[in-house]
Amino acid sequence: MFSYINGTMPAWLKTAARIPVLAFADSCLRGIGQVVFMNNPFTGLMILTGIYFFSGWLGFAGTFGVAVSVLAAIILGLNRETIRAGLYGFNGVLVGLALATFSKNMWDGRVIIFILILSAISTILTEALNKIFDVWKIPSFTLPFNFVALLFLAASFYFFESTIISVAAPPLPAITDVVDNIYYLDIIFIFNAVFRGIGQLFFVNNPLSGIIIFAGILAASRIAGTFALVGSGVGMLAGVALGANSYTIYNGLWGFNTFVAAIAIGGFFYVLTWRSALLAIGCAIVVALLFGAISAFLVPWGVPALTLPFCLGTLAFVLIGKTSLVFTPVEGTMTTPEQHLQFFYAKNQ
Repeated sequence: MFSYINGTMPAWLKTAARIPVLAFADSCLRGIGQVVFMNNPFTGLMILTGIYFFSGWLGFAGTFGVAVSVLAAIILGLNRETIRAGLYGFNGVLVGLALATFSKNMWDGRVIIFILILSAISTILTEALNKIFDVWKIPSFTLPFNFVALLFLAASFYFFESTIISVAAPPLPAITDVVDNIYYLDIIFIFNAVFRGIGQLFFVNNPLSGIIIFAGILAASRIAGTFALVGSGVGMLAGVALGANSYTIYNGLWGFNTFVAAIAIGGFFYVLTWRSALLAIGCAIVVALLFGAISAFLVPWGVPALTLPFCLGTLAFVLIGKTSLVFTPVEGTMTTPEQHLQFFYAKNQ
């Protein structure tokens, strides 16, 4: 059973392809999983479960966003294999989650309309930016989501006079828990910071939801699961070292960019070695610094940093591999860190 949900689940991919509705649902779930580089519908399902566990409104918005973005790719006649791999869905789900998180009222029809429009636009931007970034043979990551969401959030204060969108504390995507006594680096603090950090990538501020999402990552790749914990932990420690507000660290705000950056460098874009493992940690540290800097810069604009720190930091570290002689960039179809290792060793035997 575990082997069936491991990796990219190719057997299920063939089964789902026979039924159009199932194929569409599979593409959507893979799109959700692709937020953490996992082309795996079970990972997507676990992430969605964690989101719904936290909030039905947030779960609906994410589901609607990914469905619209995948449907837009189908209507536009974009590459079928890319659609089936979920690569047109991950920006859409984040757009839906962001707008739902910052909406003034839950189940607001106006917000749902904007999710529809902006998720479709994110698909167009994904295709356009990927064409540009293909010159360097790198993806655009979640830049389409950041571009769409940040522009909308900034503009909403002027056009809608904050009747639709509300950002009370710009650097903080989702802080709902009030904790009276927080002590740095006790076991409760570490547990919350690490697993809330994993959840906060999906605007979920709940450690149990974070565990569910982590389990989904771990099912697809043990290496990715390990770097998720390491990356979120590095973000927490960076926040402590920089003297950041303890509430932001406890609530996982310093971990969500760093954990996905660590997954990207730690076995996904590079074949995993001790050097690339250290590079992943270095990337997580740089991304944490970028989070602090970008958050401070965007405060006057009344918008959060979202995943811009991850995008900018990870892009730089991925480009390093194009010139370095000690790192082995993954070539061809990207699957999971484990399969990248297998292909590398098979090729060099």
